[in-house]
Amino acid sequence: MHGLLLKRNADEILERRRRFLNRQMQDSILCSFRAVVSDTSEDEWLAFERKWGSCQAAAERPCPSAEEIYDRLLVELEKRKSVEDDRLPVLYSTLDFAEGIVYAWLNLPVRFHHRPRYACYSKGDAWEDYSPLSAAGYAGGNRWVRRAGEIHAFFRDKAQGRFGQHPTITMDALNFACELRGATNAYCDLYEHPEELRKLMALGVDCNIQFQEMQMREIGGHAGGSFAYLAQWVPFPRAVGLSVDSYVNCSVDTYAEFGFEYQQRLIDHFGHGLMHLHCNRADLAAQIVKLRGLALLQYGGDTRDQLTEYQRLPEMQKVAGEIPIQTSVEVEVFRAGLRDRTLPANVWYGVLHGESLTVDEANALMDEVRAYRA
Repeated sequence: MHGLLLKRNADEILERRRRFLNRQMQDSILCSFRAVVSDTSEDEWLAFERKWGSCQAAAERPCPSAEEIYDRLLVELEKRKSVEDDRLPVLYSTLDFAEGIVYAWLNLPVRFHHRPRYACYSKGDAWEDYSPLSAAGYAGGNRWVRRAGEIHAFFRDKAQGRFGQHPTITMDALNFACELRGATNAYCDLYEHPEELRKLMALGVDCNIQFQEMQMREIGGHAGGSFAYLAQWVPFPRAVGLSVDSYVNCSVDTYAEFGFEYQQRLIDHFGHGLMHLHCNRADLAAQIVKLRGLALLQYGGDTRDQLTEYQRLPEMQKVAGEIPIQTSVEVEVFRAGLRDRTLPANVWYGVLHGESLTVDEANALMDEVRAYRA
């Protein structure tokens, strides 16, 4: 049974999200607090670790069971019910598979490694050359592909109208190649094996489509829309979460020639795309926004940049036009922007260091957010 009862103002948020992603909030903003003072306590984490055990960071471990993942994610979720920000109780139930799921798609071994109090990460052994490519194809019956579907089904049955879940982010184009060939080899392949690389990327499109389709069948839709990575819920029948992480080190021309068309195929298949840039590059964003069906542009996380994501916002909006943007901002900068009416609109702000706020303080800020007009 679908529902979002673990958010007391869920219906209001769905309507705000509907208007935002349909480009009807060009003078308004959304806000999600990354944390608040009521978030998970040390005692709760210790209880979780007594039940499920722990090990050293990065140590190889078994794939977590659906029950362990559920307990880990529900530690925080119940506490956020009274926080009236624009964040919805929608879970990333299969994050433990992460990038390494590409090996499962091709029926190759996958290993899981521990991250304390967070999803583990998965990986496999990269191809030394392109000799396996000719026989490679999507393995829907692989044990880890089936496990992902089983986890979705488990969460769907446990939800009882309290929360939703969304599919994984895609691993396509150069991201797909970096996993299967290793990053150094994949970057060299742009110059040394471009035709084989293109064939590998085309295979990646097919694998992503089939894996996303399976997840969407297990998850289902909600309130006339669907659950999707980056936005949690979108007012579209289907949407797919995309990333250009591997292109951060590349020229715009590289993305235009060895990325754009493969991501366009995915968006064309699912109808809408939501893009993650793990950087603050307006030049790369200017090429990305040419994608038909792009519904959201999310950027940030570039620790090498001397400017913050918020300081980069004007140039990112200049290239994005009416496309809504999602980015982060420090809580005190956000407070000042609300007070001075200087926050750029058509932006979904992820507010950092919200743990300095009580629930009442966070909700008072949300009153200002909902009334804000640029």
